[in-house]
Amino acid sequence: AEEWSQRTQLRTMELQGVAEAIKILTSEDARDTFQKSVTTLVQVSSRSSVSTELLSRSAKLAGLARKYHNIGLAQIAVQLKSGGHFDKVIAAIDKMMEVLRVEEQDDIAHRDRCQNAEGKNANDMEDLGHAINKAEKNIKRSEDRAGQLKIDIDGLKDAIKKTETEMAELLDLRNTDVADFRQAVKDDTAAIALLEQAMVALTRFYNKNKVELGLLGKRQEPPQYTVDKDKAPETVWDNADYQGRKSETTGIVAIVEMIKEDLQKEIKEAKADDATSQAQYEKERGALQETLDADLALKLAKEKELNEVETTIADTEEHRDAKSADLAAENKLKSSITGDCAWVKTNFESRRQKRKAEMDGLAQAKSYLAGVEDGDEI
Repeated sequence: AEEWSQRTQLRTMELQGVAEAIKILTSEDARDTFQKSVTTLVQVSSRSSVSTELLSRSAKLAGLARKYHNIGLAQIAVQLKSGGHFDKVIAAIDKMMEVLRVEEQDDIAHRDRCQNAEGKNANDMEDLGHAINKAEKNIKRSEDRAGQLKIDIDGLKDAIKKTETEMAELLDLRNTDVADFRQAVKDDTAAIALLEQAMVALTRFYNKNKVELGLLGKRQEPPQYTVDKDKAPETVWDNADYQGRKSETTGIVAIVEMIKEDLQKEIKEAKADDATSQAQYEKERGALQETLDADLALKLAKEKELNEVETTIADTEEHRDAKSADLAAENKLKSSITGDCAWVKTNFESRRQKRKAEMDGLAQAKSYLAGVEDGDEI
């Protein structure tokens, strides 16, 4: 861009100088002066290469240079005025036309290069912007999912902790019930043992003396007192052999036996209740264990998904940052392209038109000189 600016500035200065030179060379005073100079030179020396005819043709070319603002024609006019040969002048015109053609192709190539670069840059920036926007949306969606997964995981942790607490409480309650059951059985068993010892002690005399104890012994009437209180009553025995107080002993033994049977029944019922409680405990614990296992498995799955989502977020952020860096580079390239190609939009057509005018002037001059050389002046 700097090189082009400098080139344009120099060419403008050059054109201004040429225009001023053409104005000077093609003015009325200049033509009169040249005419007088030619006449004097012809009179002074026939060897002079400058003639009125050459000045006339030079003036013609100078007029064309002024018409087309063509620096090349102005230079050729000066060359012709100085006695340059037509062949050399025409060759110079051809060379100038070739330079203009090359310049035209260079400008076209520059324009095409700029258009292609600008188009590619715009497309690349659009693609990068779309990729960045898509990455941002994916990151937002993944972050929302990660947030929900964290909430779910926290909820599962609370549920797992609650289930574990319930299982521990259930176990403590069961252990307490088992301890109470075992203590009750132990106490009842000890009581039964004592009752059995007491029964042995009660029945030892009767067993030793081979006295049969009935379940319902005949109640012995208590002794009757006479009128004389100071005289002991007379005891009348049913049998001469002493057989003990069978009726009282029989009642005590029956009571002890009933208590023993009650305790044995109590132990039996306690064992049945304990078996039922154990079955209910195992059922409730099994249900809690299933809930715990399901929550643990779900928590593990969600933690795995969370890890994958967080990895995706990191990868997408890295991708977005890379695209952002590429976009920054494309923006920098855009500035460079703009600096190099801005003149195309503002000066390409004007340069083309001016170049065309120069080509037209050179072509007309060449045609004019070719006609003169062939003897057919235009």
